[in-house]
Amino acid sequence: MLHRGRLAILLLGSSCICLTACGSADTETEITQVTIAGVGSIPGPVQRVDVVAQSDEAPNSEVPAAVRPADLGLPSLGQLVVGNRAIIIGDSIFASTAPRFSGSMCDRLNEAGWDVEIDAEPGRFIAFAVDVLDVRFAPDSGLDWDLAVMFFGSNFNGSLTNFRSTLESLLERLSPRPVLLLTVTEFQQNRVEVNDIIREVASGASHVQILDWARITAAEPGLLNADGLHLSTAGKNRLTTEVALALGTAPTLVTDGDGECLPTLFTEDETRAAQLANEQSGG
Repeated sequence: MLHRGRLAILLLGSSCICLTACGSADTETEITQVTIAGVGSIPGPVQRVDVVAQSDEAPNSEVPAAVRPADLGLPSLGQLVVGNRAIIIGDSIFASTAPRFSGSMCDRLNEAGWDVEIDAEPGRFIAFAVDVLDVRFAPDSGLDWDLAVMFFGSNFNGSLTNFRSTLESLLERLSPRPVLLLTVTEFQQNRVEVNDIIREVASGASHVQILDWARITAAEPGLLNADGLHLSTAGKNRLTTEVALALGTAPTLVTDGDGECLPTLFTEDETRAAQLANEQSGG
């Protein structure tokens, strides 16, 4: 019998969809349904996305590229910790999944036993994560987290060197706590370079796993709004589901039950959104 709250993927069926575009590789998608045993299904489908990468040395060979930790056979983050406290840090993409925007991130992770704090605001650069940790991460004073989830790069100041050094510093600061790091949708060319840095830095940090949101959204543009970056309703549902799958079940679920959605100090949504809109309009 399955324990309550354990995430399971039930394969209801599969279909292969070959998408052909000029200069692009085929993408195979298998549709699955995610449920939380004893609680019910997580709304919306979860799709297994196999992005085929072409090798420069062997043009005719096809190598599937992993998009989530499980594709590499890695354990869920919940299997790597003993507690259930998760801090989620990001910009407008993560902010849209927070309760104040009617997002479901807390609900889905709470069902799996996680105590979750979402510290995310629109228009924020990666340095925002430093500000968050300065206030919300003080292990020596008893303020600690079992794992972290971070999503930055959608807002980018153009300095790859600064982005890399800040990311490396954040990961070193959080070590040895597991970190789930997301790549960003490549709506502009320089975000390809940002993602290269994210993958390179993560590959050198044993406590970091990658959820390749860039490849997921490239294969499924319906997850995005018309601007090609922010999330559609389907995108919000998909993102929260992917994070829930990567975290898995909290180790305390059986003994402590559902988790809690913790309050956040970071809610400057209208101010930051207005500033960003003003910058984009040249005002």
